[in-house]
Amino acid sequence: MLFALILLFIIGPIAEIYVLLAAGSAFGVLPVIAACLATAFLGGFLIRLQGLSALNHARGDLESGRLPVDSAVDGALLVVAAPLLMTPGFLTDAVGFTLLVPPVRMALARMALSRIRAHIVRQETARRG
Repeated sequence: MLFALILLFIIGPIAEIYVLLAAGSAFGVLPVIAACLATAFLGGFLIRLQGLSALNHARGDLESGRLPVDSAVDGALLVVAAPLLMTPGFLTDAVGFTLLVPPVRMALARMALSRIRAHIVRQETARRG
């Protein structure tokens, strides 16, 4: 896991710089800067809309007496998407915009929750036996 994170923080920026340089040479510097700014503003707008929606959904869950687990995980993934969209670059924007797609977020949320549950069960089993 640590190796993957180190690799991500080394390979990710190098790939991002490569894509920005390639786009700059293909389309020109100003269009690339404009595209980076446009994706940041659009991403910020969409994050705000979806974040408010997740907050309202969580509020509805609490008012009806349910734990807002799905809304909390949904909001957490939006928190991950926000800096990705604000970071200049096309690769981070692609990942950030992918996290704005509700079915993708729900699939990731289900995977995360199932891994958390499995981890809890493993710890409980190891504690008992």
